[in-house]
Amino acid sequence: MKKWLWLTTLSIVLISIFSVMELGPKYFGKSYLETTEFKEEYNHFVNRLIVTELDPPKAETEFTVSMEEIEEYRTRYGTLAEQIQSIQDQYNPDIESARESGNDSLLEILTEERDGKIQAIRDNFADDETVREKILEDKQRAAKVAVNGILTEEGSFNSQFPYYVYDLTNIETGENFNKGEMSSRPFYEKKYTNAAPLHFNGEELYYSNYNNTEMMIPASDAEFKGIVQIDRSLLAASDRGADIVGHEYIKNTLYLLGALAIAGIVLLFTKLKFEQDAFLKTPLYRKWSAWPLEIKLGLFAVTLFFALPFGVANSLRIMEYTIYDGLASFIWNTIKNLGINAVVLGLLILQGIWLYAYYNKSDKLVDDFRNSYLQRSLQLSRYAFLKKSIGVQMLILLIVIFFWGAGTMLLFMVPEAILIWVPATLFIGLPVLLFMMKRFGYLNVLMNSTQAIADGSLNEQIPIKGKSPLAHHAIQLNRLKEGVRHSVSEQAKSERLKTELITNVSHDLRTPLTSIITYTDLMKTPDLSTEDRMTYADILDRKSQRLKTLIEDLFEVSKMASGNMELHHQRVDFTQLMTQAFAEHAEDISSSGLDFRISTPEQPVYIMADGQKWWRVLDNLIMNAIKYALPGTRVFANLKETDGQAEFIMKNVTRFELGENTDELFERFKRGDVARQTEGSGLGLAIAQSIVDLHGGSMKIEVDGDLFKVTVSLRSI
Repeated sequence: MKKWLWLTTLSIVLISIFSVMELGPKYFGKSYLETTEFKEEYNHFVNRLIVTELDPPKAETEFTVSMEEIEEYRTRYGTLAEQIQSIQDQYNPDIESARESGNDSLLEILTEERDGKIQAIRDNFADDETVREKILEDKQRAAKVAVNGILTEEGSFNSQFPYYVYDLTNIETGENFNKGEMSSRPFYEKKYTNAAPLHFNGEELYYSNYNNTEMMIPASDAEFKGIVQIDRSLLAASDRGADIVGHEYIKNTLYLLGALAIAGIVLLFTKLKFEQDAFLKTPLYRKWSAWPLEIKLGLFAVTLFFALPFGVANSLRIMEYTIYDGLASFIWNTIKNLGINAVVLGLLILQGIWLYAYYNKSDKLVDDFRNSYLQRSLQLSRYAFLKKSIGVQMLILLIVIFFWGAGTMLLFMVPEAILIWVPATLFIGLPVLLFMMKRFGYLNVLMNSTQAIADGSLNEQIPIKGKSPLAHHAIQLNRLKEGVRHSVSEQAKSERLKTELITNVSHDLRTPLTSIITYTDLMKTPDLSTEDRMTYADILDRKSQRLKTLIEDLFEVSKMASGNMELHHQRVDFTQLMTQAFAEHAEDISSSGLDFRISTPEQPVYIMADGQKWWRVLDNLIMNAIKYALPGTRVFANLKETDGQAEFIMKNVTRFELGENTDELFERFKRGDVARQTEGSGLGLAIAQSIVDLHGGSMKIEVDGDLFKVTVSLRSI
């Protein structure tokens, strides 16, 4: 509560000090008769009194005419030749028409008028005295107009100053002028004597502009003695009486505000000391601190505007005008404006405290500016010219729209500008507008197409129009759509292969496991012979080894796919490793009925690889050929070094039909034997592919009919 009392007191103190400083010099210690307004009013009254009643100007003033005026009068409408030509152009068409129609009387009248005006123009250029007389006539007419205008002001003058009374005598002529009765207790009185007479002291002269003739009426130089008073009762009944009463109201109000300022200052330095933390612990401050920088500064600027120029200063002007509505209205309006201004000024001070406390550290201001809407807008505006053609087109459109609007507004001031506005609109404004509408229409088409892609519609081709950045964007959208379509296809394929994987794993693991369970149950038969028991044990051993191989292969390929396989790179002779691999499978090769044709280079081919893992690649490929090559056919194995790459190629004729999609052969548990009657695990090629990928090499399968070809490449050293 104390903090709000401090804020209210400070607001009232500031408003009081501002009011006293602004209006104090005008009101403190001064009566209404000492104000500038009254002195200006009285000076205006006596000058008007002299001009309208005491010594009005005379129309019969002697004027002079200079040679400059004569020359200006002659050439006002051009040279002699130009003026004569102008008169002839004015009359000749009518004269010719009258002659053709046979109207002799009209012809005679027009001819005389034309010749008379031409002769008058010739006289003007021939004789200075003639021109001088014409100018004097114009000046006399202008003087009469000016004097008549001055004299007609007498009625408004008397109604404007009804509270003045006077008794004055012209010192030179002795003529007396009086109005009203002199009072013994006037509100104001001023006496004039021979030593200090009343005379015209205005700086104005009375101008007239009659028939393009500018001239001046000299003011009165007469002097008067006597008395000028302001009658108290007449003044109270006039509008001016409210000014006098209001002057006292405002003066007393300022005295009161001065007292409030002093009392408030004492309180602020004694009982109500400033505590910043009290204003920072309010819930309102926590909400305010979360606002963006623009809102904080914008609200502060609006409050500042309403608190000072529009608030306090405007209230002082209102206070000076509400005196006409009476004391009660004056007091109510003064208190109301003071309260409103105190609230607005309090909000301004409160925001000032929060701004200082919150942005006392410069880094906070920098952070808020970086996160402000203005900064984000400035950053984004840089991208307006990321595509220069779009930025230039936008700039051209803004310039055309600006000048188009400015030109349209100019038509209201200069209608002749329509001669420029119409062709500019037809050949610049409308073409640019239509061009930009066409671009925006194309942009809407692209946006709708993008929405269609997002909704899953991938079949319709986006139209490509022109070579603009929008057309380039359409090309990119088409590429994106194709990528999405391919991704969807790959996802569907992946789901299908995943389903097949689960099916194949289940089948390959269940087959030996079922045999193990079956023969285990058979071995529990009490009267089983030793020979049968040994046969069953042999079957259990083979099926267990089969199950072990499947599980180990599955574990190994999963480990490779997860990236947890460690490689021990060393310098390996690929030729020797290949020879060793085929040697270890010599017995399987001889019993397979296949004719292996092996070709190796005479020089060693060295690679940087994990020898054990790379041997596994060769082992899997050889076993794949033994299991799935057509018996009685040849298998070709070739190793060569080309362009820094060691290439191992195996080719064979397949026992089973593979189809066209060779990529699926790399999938886990995928076999060329779809019926899954062979002993393979279906992981051989998948394991080989994973090992090759871990070494940074490549493995490619090609199928041409029944010809199966696999190529393994790795950088040689």
